Amino acid sequence: MGFFLVLYEAQARTAVANSVYPAKIELVTWTIPLMVESKDKGLFVELVREIGKRNKKDIGVSVQSAGQALMSFSSSKVHGYFPAHIMSLSKNMIATTPFYTKNDYVFFRKDKRLTSIKDLEGKKVGLTFRYFYDPEILNNKKIRVEYADDDFINMKKLGDGLIDAFVVEERSGIKALQESGFTNIEFDKASKLSSKSIHFAFENSAQGAALRDLFDKTLNEMKKDGSLDRLFATKN
Repeated sequence: MGFFLVLYEAQARTAVANSVYPAKIELVTWTIPLMVESKDKGLFVELVREIGKRNKKDIGVSVQSAGQALMSFSSSKVHGYFPAHIMSLSKNMIATTPFYTKNDYVFFRKDKRLTSIKDLEGKKVGLTFRYFYDPEILNNKKIRVEYADDDFINMKKLGDGLIDAFVVEERSGIKALQESGFTNIEFDKASKLSSKSIHFAFENSAQGAALRDLFDKTLNEMKKDGSLDRLFATKN
């Protein structure tokens, strides 16, 4: 009797979840070198495609500016967004288990080595709009922060000498550097500035919770079978 009760409850939960899944799951994001090149290209986009494939769900990805993307989500035009950092979520949002770790580094010109928060004091430092940065940077009044719309613009400003340093996630920073064509810029792999876990975010509702659980289930499966690590480890 107990077995059938458990089976019935599991089937009931599945039925409830299926009833709240939208016919097409709509996610929004913004351009990030290597991670989100377009709605069809990028490591994060490949992850979304794999989640859809494993669950036989139609998941659409739209790429907007970061500000527009967050506005689309907050106005319920989409079901979720990525990448999200747990500290950026409001009380009406819920997040999946982390799927990536964002390691930030200081990119600097080779003639002016800068690797730490202390090194950045008194310097003009490029940041990218809508990205999440360590409070040690944002709250340090001695650092002259200057924002740009994307990583490529910041890397170009650094190469042209318009800023002294650029704080950016390691792999997207490397990609932006490759695209910029500059050879006078580098970063110190041994001097990580900060680390943050990255998630998918959904609305804090019955539907949002069902989507969060669906994504969590798949992410945990991918962690166990090693495919999540392979996705981010094999491509540059």
